[in-house]
Amino acid sequence: MATLVSDHWHPPQFSKIYDPRDGKTRVAMLITSPEPLFDPDALDVRSQIDALAAEIDRITHCKWTSQEAASAAALFPAHPSTGFVAILEHGSNGAYATQSQQIKAYYTFDGERIGKLEPRGMVTGDGDCDFCLTL
Repeated sequence: MATLVSDHWHPPQFSKIYDPRDGKTRVAMLITSPEPLFDPDALDVRSQIDALAAEIDRITHCKWTSQEAASAAALFPAHPSTGFVAILEHGSNGAYATQSQQIKAYYTFDGERIGKLEPRGMVTGDGDCDFCLTL
């Protein structure tokens, strides 16, 4: 069930992704938002990000999410999943290839259940988007 924060978000899509930076394959939950996620120049940007992080965590720990993640983990058994990443993006066209803002949250994952958040220290990056943040 959506909340005020996630009311306009598109339904999550699940897949496996390979991260060449650390050589790990993870199950990914990809969510797009047709609206900007936050205003990076606002005085309350931290509270905006905290609200998004709480909503990502709430969705990540739904029973349905664990079921979908387990199904995605079963894909390509030669490449086992070593974790779970939730990715929330805003793109000008709502497409993953054109995101302008992105938030990632990494979690433990045993192939069936999504576990605890693996904090990355609120790292900002200069990836393929205007403002990328890893929780």
